[in-house]
This record gives sequence, C-alpha cells and structure tokens, in this order.
Amino acid sequence: MMRWWPVTTVVVLVVAAGGALAMWLLGVWAPIPQRVSDPDRLRLDRIKTGLTVAAGLAAGVTLLMTLRRQALSERAQRFAESDALEQRTTALYVAAADQLGSDKAAVRLAGLYALERLGQDNPKLRQTVFDVWCAYLRMPYTPPVEVLRRNAKHSPERPAPDAGPQDQAIEAERRQELEVRLTAQRLLGAHLSVGLADAGLSTYWWTNERNRLIVDLVGATLVDFNLRVCAVGRANFSGAQFYGHTDLAEAQFHGDADLVDAQFHGDAGLVEAQFHRVANLCRAQFHGVAGLHKAQFYGDARLDEAQFHGDARLDEAQFHGDAHVGDAQFNGLANLYAAQFYGDANLSGVHFHGHVLLGRAQFHGRADLYAAQFYGDARLGETQFYSVANFIGAEFHCHVNLGEAQFIGGLAMSGTSETFAALWPERSQQSAAVTDDQPRPVVDAGDTPEGLHGQERAQAAGEGLSG
Repeated sequence: MMRWWPVTTVVVLVVAAGGALAMWLLGVWAPIPQRVSDPDRLRLDRIKTGLTVAAGLAAGVTLLMTLRRQALSERAQRFAESDALEQRTTALYVAAADQLGSDKAAVRLAGLYALERLGQDNPKLRQTVFDVWCAYLRMPYTPPVEVLRRNAKHSPERPAPDAGPQDQAIEAERRQELEVRLTAQRLLGAHLSVGLADAGLSTYWWTNERNRLIVDLVGATLVDFNLRVCAVGRANFSGAQFYGHTDLAEAQFHGDADLVDAQFHGDAGLVEAQFHRVANLCRAQFHGVAGLHKAQFYGDARLDEAQFHGDARLDEAQFHGDAHVGDAQFNGLANLYAAQFYGDANLSGVHFHGHVLLGRAQFHGRADLYAAQFYGDARLGETQFYSVANFIGAEFHCHVNLGEAQFIGGLAMSGTSETFAALWPERSQQSAAVTDDQPRPVVDAGDTPEGLHGQERAQAAGEGLSG
C-alpha cells in the first residue's frame, strides 16, 4: 500500500505541470499580436482555458484515486468474505473430524458425508478429505466373525470350524463399525470412477491443480474393497489386510502402486488392471485366487517372494518393463498362458508347487529360471524365447513339456534335473547359441524313449505331453 504523501505530491505535480503545459501551448506568456482588437480579453481567455485544462487533469486524477479506493475497498471485502468462508470451512472440517471420533456409528457416518460435501465444494480440500478417510481406514480393526469365515481356506485368519461362540456385544460393535468402514470405502471409489472422469462429471475428484488423488492405506484393514474401473495417482497398500473379495478390475494406477507385504485373505480381482509406473507386490500373499488376467504392467513389476496360495491367473498379462518374480511361491495353478514379457523376466528360484501353464507365452527379453523348482506339470507348448532362456539348475519333479517351445535366443540348461519324463525341443528347434554342458535326453511323444530310467518314464512320455 502506498503512503498518502507520495500520492499527494504526485497529484500536485501532475496538475501543475499539466496547467503550465496548457498555458504554454495556448501562448499565455507569448506576446499578443497588434492586430487583435481586445488583447486583454484574449489573454484572459487563454488563462481560463489553461486553468480549465488543469482542473480537468485534477478531476481525472481524483477519479483515479476514487477508483483506487473503491478497488481497495472491494479487495478488503473479498478478503473478509474469503476469511469468513475459510473460518466456516475450517469449523465444518473440525466438526466433521470430531464426528469421526464419536463412539456412535451413526455420528461417524454423518462425519464421512460431511467431509464429502466439503470436498465437493472445495477442490483444494479434496486431497485432505481423502487423507482423512484413508487415515480412518488405517485405524486398527478386526472384522466380525462372519467376514473372517469368508476368508480363503489358506488364510491364517480363517476361524476354525469348531471355533467357540463369540462375544455378542463385541461382534455387534464390529458390525456397526464395518458399516462405517464400507461407507468410507464406497466414497473413495465413488470419486475415483473412470466413467465419471470420462463423462466430465464434477463428481470425479481431481486436486486443485488437476492432479489425480493419492490413496494412502498403509496397513489398513479393508473388507470387500472395491476400486473397480477407478483411476488414482499414487497408491500405497503396503501391509494392508484385504478381507472378502477385493475388486480392482480395470483400475488404473497412474503413480507407483505399492502392495509390499499386503495380504489378500479372499479372492483378488485385478483383471485388466493397468499399472503405469512401478507395481511393487514383493512379499504379497494371495490366500485365494489371484486374478491378474490381461493385466498391463507398463513399469517394472516386482513380485519377489510373493506367495500365491491359490490359483494365480496371469494369462495374457503384459509386462512392458522388467518382471521380477524371484523366489516367489506358486502353491496352486500358475497360469501364464500367452503372457507377454517385453523386458527381462527374472523367475530364478521360483517354486511352482502346482501345474504351470506357459503355452504361447513370449519372452522378448532374457528369461531367467535359474534354480526354479517345478513340482507340478510344466507345459510350455509354443512358448517363444527371443533372448537367452536360462534353465541352469532348474528341477522338474513332474512332467515337463517343452517340445514345441522355440528357443530363438539360446537355451542354457546345464545342471537341470528331471524326476519324471521330460519332453525337450528337438535340436533343430534350438538356436546355435544353445549351451548345454550336460545334454538332456530329447524325447518325442509317441517314440520309445530308450535310455530313460525305467518303464514308468517311458509310459509317461507317451501319454500325450503335447499340452
């Protein structure tokens, strides 16, 4: 803000200079020609005109000062209104947050909806509202027994069939809290729906800077969590406990997706999910079916030491970055049929305790299955390895069929051991770059596999291992 005396000085100087300039231009101080009949009148007219110009300048400056004062007054009014709105918003936010701390479920529900209204009307508060909802879901919670009974049979938190009766008061409180938490989860999904964003509806929430919202659910307890067809920014689910059915089908993760140490006690549906940056599922545990059919991994996919206690459906999944699956455990069916690996695929030390389906999968980068353990049948019909395929130290404890696989970039298999019949590709199908320090027997279906250990392996080799 300018002080009054500089403004006054400038006004006086402008008026004086303007009046003097007008008088000079009108010739007030110039000699009057002799032919003028009334020189005094002419001189007076010149003076009047100059003073009029000066007065006009003064009036213009005065008008400008008035407009300036009006602008300052309006700005002060807007500031006062904004300050009042901020105070009102803060009061409503504090009141809603206080409601979430109530011991009554209905009051907590009201707090959730109050925060939703604040976020809808104030875009700059949307991330804050999301943070509060996520913080609420991160609070310690044990689901009611009927939810735990829906866990997969492999889940360590599934009650035993002969478990005794539960405390009814505690169970009733858990059910009420479950309704509040389900509402918080629905609100998260409702404002992240891709359909709303594509339609341009205001119910899809962006941040004030038009960024996608961040979801932070580290260590949260989630029941029937649903972000189907939703788009989020960065998502952190590390250490989260997912009970019931988790539906993330067609979800889009535009930032890093962190699911380190997450546990899915029921089925996990990530069909056609899109991970645009790093997808970190290290040490994640899937106690039910892990549905990753047609999932898209545009960044690196990290599944090191992940455990799949049920079937793992990764058929037709696409890994555009590197795939790290080292030391993972597949206890059920490992279905990677027609999966696409565009980067390097590290499956070293993986334990496949169930059947493995890799038919028509394509490995465009290096395929590392060093010391992998196959306890179920391994079918790699029409699998294509465009770079080196490393099977060194791999162990096949059941039937293995690589008869129609194509090792275009070379096959390294020294130290490989087989317990049952093995169907390896013919030498004509292998690249000249094949390294095989200890050649394995090549067996064609229907041939008499002389030299194999015993009649049982000969019979197994002829039972149609073309799958």
